[in-house]
Amino acid sequence: MPHATNPDTIGTDPGPATNALSGLSDTERDRIRWRAHALWREDGCPQGRDREYWERAELEILKGRRSY
Repeated sequence: MPHATNPDTIGTDPGPATNALSGLSDTERDRIRWRAHALWREDGCPQGRDREYWERAELEILKGRRSY
């Protein structure tokens, strides 16, 4: 059975175990959430790809993070 995507879950953190890096700040999570939702909308709101959009947004946001 295909996985249905609830539009209310797009841009919702799929959980700490799935984050590329642990220790995301609230600001980073908010930015990822906003970007994931924007990517999903730009692609026409496809069903069943919520995790993909979270991961894409997470990579985009974290790529800009500075390492010290």
